[in-house]
Amino acid sequence: MTEGQKQAVLARDLNCCIALGGNIYFLAKIGATDGKSFQQMAGSMTGMTEEEYRDMMIAGGRSVEGNRVVGEDGDAQAQHQPQGQSHKKASA
Repeated sequence: MTEGQKQAVLARDLNCCIALGGNIYFLAKIGATDGKSFQQMAGSMTGMTEEEYRDMMIAGGRSVEGNRVVGEDGDAQAQHQPQGQSHKKASA
């Protein structure tokens, strides 16, 4: 692993892990190690609480509007997502 990958894992920065070459299987191992469900991890990666992520998925998932450009700074990146309150609670 590169130093950046190691730091992303230690920080549990899951979006950074993906950006540096990780995949869903790699994230599943981190989640299992930490005792977290995929739902918890996916919520944290989208700026949502676990409950918000679950409710969104039950309601049919995320709208494709505004989620079409992934790229390094595309509008589908977590920092550009309007939904979710978890990131707002942390900074308040």
